[in-house]
Amino acid sequence: MRDIRRIFSVGAAALALGAGLVAGTSGAAQAAPGDCVNGARGFTDIPDSLSGRGVGGAGALILDNPLSVASYAMQTGSVGGRSMGWGVLTTNPTTWGAGARADVWMDVTNDINKRDWIQCGPFSLTTAGKRITTPAYPTSNSASRAFRVCASVNGPSGSTGVSCTSWW
Repeated sequence: MRDIRRIFSVGAAALALGAGLVAGTSGAAQAAPGDCVNGARGFTDIPDSLSGRGVGGAGALILDNPLSVASYAMQTGSVGGRSMGWGVLTTNPTTWGAGARADVWMDVTNDINKRDWIQCGPFSLTTAGKRITTPAYPTSNSASRAFRVCASVNGPSGSTGVSCTSWW
């Protein structure tokens, strides 16, 4: 009987540990812009007008009500003499509804399996025809360093949901 209890105890402990490991690999914790501005966590502030080379893809988001269109992309380029990556979000100048808000953020990982990452943002726009960038982060030759840019558009009656570029 003692051996059976020991087996059940070990099995229960293994299940609890396994559940904790699964819950612990959920990606980024809740993030805020303050987590990556003013040089925090290795990020570098850049002007919203900075343009670079598009990498990793891009996308467009369309919110039905109010009709609002925004585009997002990942870019790389030289910032202060260093190769860096950042996210860009642009709201459409003619198709932007009252009460709409577009959000953009960048995820950076040093995990080859991309299970854990740092989220920089979200940063928001509520005006038609505007552009915003995330802070930039250094690129690397390491296979484990990767970036992706995510965005969403939200309005009083709904959301586009989250859409992301591929990891680059």
